[in-house]
Amino acid sequence: MLHRPKARLVAVAAAAGTVCALAAAGAAMAGPTSPSWSTSAPAIPNVFTNATPGLAAFYLNNVRGTFVTWKGQLDNRVMYRYKWGGKWSPVEAIPGALTTDGPAAAFYTNPLSQPSELVAWKALHSTTIWYVTGEINSNGSLSWTGVRSIAVKGDTLAYSDTGPSILFPLNSPNGRVIISWRGPGHHVRYELGTPAGRLFTFDSSAWISGGTLLYKTTTSGTPALAEVLGPGGNGTVYVFWKADGSGKAISYASTPDLAGTGLQGNKTIPWTLLGGVPGASSTSPPTASSVSAHGTGPLMLAYKGPGGEFIRYQILSSGTWSPYAFVTGPNNKTAISPSLLNGLLANVSPTSSGRIYLHIYIG
Repeated sequence: MLHRPKARLVAVAAAAGTVCALAAAGAAMAGPTSPSWSTSAPAIPNVFTNATPGLAAFYLNNVRGTFVTWKGQLDNRVMYRYKWGGKWSPVEAIPGALTTDGPAAAFYTNPLSQPSELVAWKALHSTTIWYVTGEINSNGSLSWTGVRSIAVKGDTLAYSDTGPSILFPLNSPNGRVIISWRGPGHHVRYELGTPAGRLFTFDSSAWISGGTLLYKTTTSGTPALAEVLGPGGNGTVYVFWKADGSGKAISYASTPDLAGTGLQGNKTIPWTLLGGVPGASSTSPPTASSVSAHGTGPLMLAYKGPGGEFIRYQILSSGTWSPYAFVTGPNNKTAISPSLLNGLLANVSPTSSGRIYLHIYIG
């Protein structure tokens, strides 16, 4: 069992940006009035995909790096590599992991006090959502568990035909995790999990609200999870989703993650539906993350635009959304959803190269 202060410390660190300068950028920024991204957008070496990649923090010897996981471009293996100390690790495959969609990943410290990665994906030949955890060894290698399903016995709704998303809320004790996906009927679903050794014990899944004509919680793709800390260390967890079918609007909901007590509710969460993000429109699922190095905000939402291949983003600061702006710099086009990890954005080339490019938000 994790002690909450240590779990919170690691989780807050895991929300840090890949570049230390992002801390100052995130704290000072109120909106993208003068949008600025890194002038270089390097491709991750020897990485090729045709699906949205997953990004997570990576810690070795208390030094932060970046973990990337993706579906192989020419096969269905779930691949990974990480950048630490300025160098990329070898490209490797997660044993037994096969998928038709983009995998998701998140860093956490397991109950054995070992830094670990949680990776989840949609199964290759079914709608099962599988997961593994990988302990980070002192030499940087990862020791992976066997493949497990997130579904609990009797839960016939914990399946998806798209990939999932993962978030470890910063205030929740015992390393509690949220996994979200598009479920049956295209409902935005989620479930809670608690670490048990190197694996997780999951509760039954739930639909985020029941949907109404005004705020319909159905989607055509993977929902996005993010969190921002506010005054007193109280956090707000957000979930974003693209409208179902041919709709292009992006809607969202939130729930509190209070300092000292964490998520409200037991096996389900009380979500507040917040309507649509003003001006946000996309043909693909969105991605979201806190920009700041310590999760204190602001929050960034990024997505492929409603037409063409340019990537748009918006900032939520002090409860107000900025107008959308465009990710600038080279290699800033995509045909599928991008990924965010703090101020680091990953996008897949719209060409047949399948290369993944990295952009750093400067503010």
